[in-house]
Amino acid sequence: MKASSDRNMTNRIPILVDTDPGVDDFFCIALACAFPELFDVKAICTIGGNNTTDVTTANALNILKLLEREDIPVARGADSYLTEEFSEPVEKFHGRNGLGNVEIPAADRTADPLPAYEKIYQVAKECNGELIVVTVGPETNLALAFEKHPDLSSLIKKIVVMGGTTDKGNVTEYAEANIWHDAPAAKIVFESGVPIDMIGLNVTRQAPLRQEIFDGIVEVREDVKEVMSGLINFRNEEAMHDSIAFASLLNDKIFTWLDAYTYVIADHSEHHGQTVIEEDKERLNSRVAIGIDTEAYYRVMKDMIRRYTK
Repeated sequence: MKASSDRNMTNRIPILVDTDPGVDDFFCIALACAFPELFDVKAICTIGGNNTTDVTTANALNILKLLEREDIPVARGADSYLTEEFSEPVEKFHGRNGLGNVEIPAADRTADPLPAYEKIYQVAKECNGELIVVTVGPETNLALAFEKHPDLSSLIKKIVVMGGTTDKGNVTEYAEANIWHDAPAAKIVFESGVPIDMIGLNVTRQAPLRQEIFDGIVEVREDVKEVMSGLINFRNEEAMHDSIAFASLLNDKIFTWLDAYTYVIADHSEHHGQTVIEEDKERLNSRVAIGIDTEAYYRVMKDMIRRYTK
């Protein structure tokens, strides 16, 4: 089955993906686009971090062209974090072009006229409280939307966060990158009142994505396979964290969940960017993934790849 849009499908889950493409972001977007019978992808919103916002926005447009989903609008996000400027692009993890130096043909369309924070609000209003936001980068755009539109929290059904960890971080001992880069924004999101599913490094590290995922799948489009293989190789078959978070929407039972009260430290101390998880039944605001069925996740990824057929 070729991944394509179908305007006539009903009862699909409305989704907005907030992302900073990004090697692992590619696989998150590919999952979102591959199941049009399940997900109505309302928009992709971009933010800098892995690279500049100009680069991540171009990457999102180009990815959607490759995946034949140019029906999905792309809204350009902020050019800085809430209180700080972006740091230099992280070429070590995402290459000079943000996509592991893998080249994707350029799209011939431009971003939506609305900035990302306004696109989030527009889509949320249109979805009448059913929208699920998947945020797999710094949470600047979403925080701006909450700040500018106080009623937004009543318009979003759930936020799926790839970020944080219950154990060791990857930027500091305590902090994961997406949260650490804009901890004040993450703090706003976790305090928004919208239910949150947090999928952090404690589980995503356990599910590296290897080339063998293509074994036995012979009908994949060569251009898509070449890009996916290039990205996997660039990351030395490490985990594609963002796709693991999105996979929770395809199979909730991939994860073992803990109901918790989660908050973000944003005080520039040694613990800046840490996600603190407390089993406080009086203040529950999140489900935190604490275990993962890696084989179930790999089945989801194989199913996704099969949908990008020749």
